[in-house]
Amino acid sequence: MKRSHTWLIHSILICFSAMTLLPFVFVVNNALRTNAEYYHDFFSIPGALTDAVAATGAMVTGTPLTNATGTPTQITADDALSASVEQLTRGPRLAWKVIRPYMLNTIIVALLTVTGVLLLGSATAYVLARYRFAGHRALFLFIISTMMFPGVLTLVPSFLLVKNLGLLNTYGAMILPYIAGGQVFAIYVFKSYFEGLPEDLFESARMDGAGHLHIYWQIVLPLSRPVFSVVAIMNILGTWNNFLWPFITNTEGKQHVVASGIYVLAKSAHASNFSTLYAAYAISSIPLLILFAYATKPFMRGVTSGAFKA
Repeated sequence: MKRSHTWLIHSILICFSAMTLLPFVFVVNNALRTNAEYYHDFFSIPGALTDAVAATGAMVTGTPLTNATGTPTQITADDALSASVEQLTRGPRLAWKVIRPYMLNTIIVALLTVTGVLLLGSATAYVLARYRFAGHRALFLFIISTMMFPGVLTLVPSFLLVKNLGLLNTYGAMILPYIAGGQVFAIYVFKSYFEGLPEDLFESARMDGAGHLHIYWQIVLPLSRPVFSVVAIMNILGTWNNFLWPFITNTEGKQHVVASGIYVLAKSAHASNFSTLYAAYAISSIPLLILFAYATKPFMRGVTSGAFKA
């Protein structure tokens, strides 16, 4: 009874997982099809894929290719396979050519932003967690209270500030506001974690003559890798998926990131080719899939180690 109950739970989880992955399979399938296949048979397998499988089978078995009437064709299996691969990869190749600069911009912005958020947020949280000065509690509450303001409320003032600083159409227009906006969450998580570290560690370090900078760099940071992964993952996801701010601060289009770049792609002449659009959607999600695959364990370790405790 217990074994059958386990199989039932696993079966349900597999079904829900398959339903979750179905939209991604749909996107990849459309990235490999032509417009004619898209219009006439919405859920069909790409014709070029079936042709490639047939050509590969003919190459392995050594049998000649035949047409619809069953007679041998004048095209060799090698040529048929090359033509099928060319057709299959046409949309992804064109999509990569278009969104490659956007991907590079996104990686630059995400890496610089997460570095700034981790360094400034952890240093500020260490001061608030380990120093006891007049008003430190009020300062922390003031920082946390800014989380109540919705981002759209500060959109216009932030844009005017960036414009007056001459940062429009630069990486700084995204990186600096992202670093400033990510501090609240980072400080809250880091402070909660730092306050849970054993006081004996700090007492021993101070008895050995270590200063705050040495304690922060040599003790706090090595012990805080799980919570660092939590803040980094949350910050990268928010930066990667942000559309509105990069779009309005980059009027020239040179510093567009993936989210705003795909919107520009959908409004361009490439929008008439559905395989290019769907391929761009699929390619833009690959870095996040890699992040999910490699960062799930560190993220869960950070959450369960007390990163979000009250």
